[in-house]
Amino acid sequence: MYPDGPNPCQVQSRPREARHSSAAPLVLLHDGGGTTFGFWILESLHRDVWAIHNPHFWNGQPWEGGMDEMARHYIDLLQKAGISGKILLGGWSLGGFLSLAMARMLAEDRSANINVAGLVLIDSPYHVPWFDSSPSVSEPVLVDVPPLVQKAFDYCDVLLRSWALPSWDGPACEGRDVHFAVGGSAFEIKPGTVLYKPLEGEWNAIGTRARASSQRQRTRTETSEHPVLPPPAVMLRCVKRAATAGGASDPCRVDLPRDDALLGWEDDYPGFIKAVLELDSDHYTVFDKYNRAQMAQVTSLLNQGLEILESLEVSDM
Repeated sequence: MYPDGPNPCQVQSRPREARHSSAAPLVLLHDGGGTTFGFWILESLHRDVWAIHNPHFWNGQPWEGGMDEMARHYIDLLQKAGISGKILLGGWSLGGFLSLAMARMLAEDRSANINVAGLVLIDSPYHVPWFDSSPSVSEPVLVDVPPLVQKAFDYCDVLLRSWALPSWDGPACEGRDVHFAVGGSAFEIKPGTVLYKPLEGEWNAIGTRARASSQRQRTRTETSEHPVLPPPAVMLRCVKRAATAGGASDPCRVDLPRDDALLGWEDDYPGFIKAVLELDSDHYTVFDKYNRAQMAQVTSLLNQGLEILESLEVSDM
């Protein structure tokens, strides 16, 4: 990642022995800091991996159209790079939100040559516009943050203050049962459940909640001739809370839903996330270049999540 460098940039290539594999390319989007450095220190994901950084990182130019303008621009970058067909899309933190916005735009464009088959959220908690929700929160402890990254973080607050996640015409996979495999085992996940992998222990299906008043996805289904549905998602969920500045007692904003197994997604996005994998980290230290063991864990979890998405099949009615 450098000024005038390629964007997206290919950070991994499919291994030579897997050249004819059907593994879908993975496109990962930057976090609130605008950079993609963390994706360069991942171990092999056994596929082509592309990363998109914030092209305004160096000049700090605002996005007049906010998050949606960014999403549209990033779709254009993918098309100019010749990336087409079935892909997997995702990102860390803000990158998860951007990937969802891009998936919505591509899903409603019936002429699009990019098909988002699944999403990978790396600790992206459910987002509510901040003017709608203003609980008391603390600032996180961030060490040795470069000035340009800090500037991007500050602008991220502006981006998210009024932006809302996209709405859909129905639940992922039409609300049907899904089947997939991971780690040599096969699973069937029914609506209202998600496959969960704790730090210690085996995969298990857990029930999810959904408020009766929060069925945003389902309200338009009956009136949509061609309903636009979200792709299924997997999520890596950090289990630790971020340290707060001055040891303040209020949590950081990103940790408000930390105790929730799905980080709040089940309320307004029922059936969206199909599997959750716990990560032994806090939100801000997921990508630690000095911790090789943790990077091996992150890579392993990503590979498991990718295996789930690639093997996922939707049951017939």
